[in-house]
Amino acid sequence: MKNGWRIILLIAAAGILLGCVCFGVGILTGAETDRILQDLNNEYHLNTYIEVYTAYLGQLAQYLAGLFR
Repeated sequence: MKNGWRIILLIAAAGILLGCVCFGVGILTGAETDRILQDLNNEYHLNTYIEVYTAYLGQLAQYLAGLFR
């Protein structure tokens, strides 16, 4: 089982590395990052996730600040 997780992590790391390389090559060759972000937002609604996450962090910060008063 230990070897299985090692293989899974190796495949995941290779995928992340390949994605970073492709993104870097795209930036170097003049890709339009605004269009990429717009397409990602249209498909996956990234702005909504960012707003929810920041609101949650704000509430968590207020709660933690209340604990240490």
